[in-house]
Amino acid sequence: MSVEDSGWNVAWSWESANKVADLCMTNKGIAVATGLDIILIDDDGSALWKSTLPFRTFSIAVAEGVLGVLAGHGFHVLRLGDGTQLHEGRATSGGFSDILPRPGGGWVLADRKEHLHLFNTEGRGMRRLQTGNIRKLVGWFDREHLLVHDEDGHICCIRMVGEDSQRRIEERKWSWCSRLEEGRMILQAADGNMWEGIPHPFGWDVLDRVENVVMEPLDGTRAIDGWWTLGIDGILSRIPPIEDDRVLDGGDILTGDGSTTLVSSTREGLLRWWEAPKSALKRKRRVQSEVAQAREDLDWDNRKQVFLAARDAEDNGQLSKAAELYQKLGRSEDVRRILSLKREEA
Repeated sequence: MSVEDSGWNVAWSWESANKVADLCMTNKGIAVATGLDIILIDDDGSALWKSTLPFRTFSIAVAEGVLGVLAGHGFHVLRLGDGTQLHEGRATSGGFSDILPRPGGGWVLADRKEHLHLFNTEGRGMRRLQTGNIRKLVGWFDREHLLVHDEDGHICCIRMVGEDSQRRIEERKWSWCSRLEEGRMILQAADGNMWEGIPHPFGWDVLDRVENVVMEPLDGTRAIDGWWTLGIDGILSRIPPIEDDRVLDGGDILTGDGSTTLVSSTREGLLRWWEAPKSALKRKRRVQSEVAQAREDLDWDNRKQVFLAARDAEDNGQLSKAAELYQKLGRSEDVRRILSLKREEA
């Protein structure tokens, strides 16, 4: 079953003038990294603000009230309210490769020279740790314990405070993994099979193979009805799969709010905002209500103009015209009053 078949619908689409590098859901809408610009778009598809940086952005993440941005060799923090920068940015030799907000505030960044960097919420550097090369920052168990996917393909837990330590949660190697969402993640094994797991710092609470799914994932995120993934072929599909599943071209980048919204984009810049069935119905009813209110407002404005014209005609002695206009408004008492005035004049 495709997104459409499962009841999900595209509420709106938006196209960027430049290629899209990354997407990030916020409580205000969707932040889009495109060319030198970060653009915040609300849930109706309207741009709220645009911030332009000196280098191309390739990764963005959201924390409380701010956006963390990786552009060129630098790390920038923008206010979510208006897109202004909190400071001139921070840089490191070789640049950063990944960014993740930290529980309770702050950020962790991976660089391209085997280090992790801790920053506070505003982007002030706090600490640097040598960890070896990291493919992806996966997620946090808590403020101290960070899950990562290392260069060799292992899933590792890094203790970020006190005496630093790092351990593989198992010896198996994985070719791809998602972020940790609600304590869960999906992974691809070397043979292409997909797995879903609930990790802990020393292993797995649950690790189950997803039956009948062999794919090359580019991106994945959780939603109200399970995981949604984008394959290397651009196909958007659900995990676990549904019988008679039909595929849909979803693009190259996927994110969501963990519940009723998915946002996908092609690298070329075509963005789609998907909504789950109940959200789509709620939006439809809201739009219908807004249209009905607009019609009512328009009708009231028209009626007001006709009434003013009738009053003006009456004041100028154009009683026949006034009666006609009052009749159009259904004001029978005014019509009888005007006709009585005409008889008196006669």
